[in-house]
Amino acid sequence: MDHETLLANIERHLKTKKVSADAVSKLAKRPDAIRNLRRRVKGQFDGSMTLDTLIDIARALDVPPWELMRPPGAAASQDELRDLIDQRIEERLVAAANTPKRKIR
Repeated sequence: MDHETLLANIERHLKTKKVSADAVSKLAKRPDAIRNLRRRVKGQFDGSMTLDTLIDIARALDVPPWELMRPPGAAASQDELRDLIDQRIEERLVAAANTPKRKIR
């Protein structure tokens, strides 16, 4: 498990939800989990987060556990990937429709 990615995703969700790491850890009944993960990333702690702890933190953040482990730039889900593709196709169709046509001589 990539601890830096895990921590970055947790921090992103904490910021989005405007909640503290301590509050989420306590809600997950894992009082030092995020603090210890921060220490692990800084090289101050040798422990690792267990899958059970990850699941509890994800529940407290109201996100699926895989969302916390997702590497940057990865599509979040099949549906989101399909929506992104559809959006790109629509943008290209609109751009093509707005392009002036050249007269053939």
